[in-house]
Amino acid sequence: MRSADHLLPRDQQGARSQQLLIVLLGDYWHLRPEPIPSAALVTLLELFDVTPAGARAAVQRLAKRGFLVTTRTGRTTSYAVSPMSQESVDAHVQLLFRSHIAQPWDGTWSVVGYSLREDQRSTRNALRERLRQSGFGNVHDGLWIRPGDHRRDVDSIVRELSTPPEAGQLTVFVGARLPDGQDSGVSRAAFGLDERDAAYRDFVRRWEPVAAGLETAEQAAARGDAGPPAHRDADVLRVRTSVMRDWRELRHADPMLPRALTGDDAPFERALAVCSAIYDATGPAAEAAFRRILRPHSAELADLASHHTFRAYAEAPAGERA
Repeated sequence: MRSADHLLPRDQQGARSQQLLIVLLGDYWHLRPEPIPSAALVTLLELFDVTPAGARAAVQRLAKRGFLVTTRTGRTTSYAVSPMSQESVDAHVQLLFRSHIAQPWDGTWSVVGYSLREDQRSTRNALRERLRQSGFGNVHDGLWIRPGDHRRDVDSIVRELSTPPEAGQLTVFVGARLPDGQDSGVSRAAFGLDERDAAYRDFVRRWEPVAAGLETAEQAAARGDAGPPAHRDADVLRVRTSVMRDWRELRHADPMLPRALTGDDAPFERALAVCSAIYDATGPAAEAAFRRILRPHSAELADLASHHTFRAYAEAPAGERA
């Protein structure tokens, strides 16, 4: 059987090792406190053509950043996802699998306006960047908007600035409304929705052939022409992790506006269908590959691995983990 590596979009094969490891742990070690031996993490990354030295460096960098916590038992060094990182990963998982589910919007906006002196350029730049990170869109210089009530977010941003704006330099309106018919036009420019839609279309162009290739592979498996299962599962793990890494980047860059502001949203819906089709269909085989890599180090650890699906999160009640 031909390796499934040919299914990967070409430039995905050089994906950054730290990102890949974060995705792998988020996908198959979600909210687990148990440490995984360093050698197993290195083997996982080797599936993505990361050299052993590069894999060890990635693990060490994640530990230095506080994402991983180091434990030692005898001569074995292991790494666990830190409690704070577990919370962050869980928030990201919820974002990836639930954020497309329609949320009600009452049509109101939070509006932030500021006017800072030239000698406050560093404060202005920091404020602008924090507003962007918090999901605000820039209407024009010094005026930012976000659908819904986000006064608490703005208050938090101002408190975090090393030099907060003085009284009268920043104004916040909550519950503001735009004139009828202007919401979509203003939001398209303020949030860069044309660029966002282009990114989703590019995702579709890159990954639709993968979905078609996997369907062909499933048909071959049904005929008994699929190659050794272990080899096939490792290929599937590579594909599944790579598509989630791409989806993760897309969703983090998406302002995730209410459906009323994005219209029919065909580019996003098509991209979601492609991603969920690949991700959900490959879950069991990818989990089997993850378990197979852990098993030589600890059968007990291997039995703890699990995987998510878009479908399970869609069917789970709000507030519950799938």
